[in-house]
Amino acid sequence: MLVELKPNETVQDYLNEGKIAIVKFATTTCPPCKMLKPIFEKLAVNEDLSNVVFIAADANEHPQAGQYQVSSVPTLIFFKGNEVLGQNVGFVPEDQLSGFLKKLEKEELSN
Repeated sequence: MLVELKPNETVQDYLNEGKIAIVKFATTTCPPCKMLKPIFEKLAVNEDLSNVVFIAADANEHPQAGQYQVSSVPTLIFFKGNEVLGQNVGFVPEDQLSGFLKKLEKEELSN
């Protein structure tokens, strides 16, 4: 599931207890963000990741970018429920991101 976060919505609106979510803070002008966008959208419809919530937010427009101390883009923040598991700053290749999300999901399913 892919959500384009509007400025009046919060990340927490889409976090579910025990579920994995990934939030991408990006801008429309940064080259690494442009490279990451199709990968993020492709993974959001990947059946192997159907239980992961993909949330995209514009770092220049969304107030929560400051709350999560986003100072460089793209920034990916990984959640399990409301808990922040970690974050990554910069471009991530598709195979790395997919593998990491599958690993998080498997850990979740085994708990």
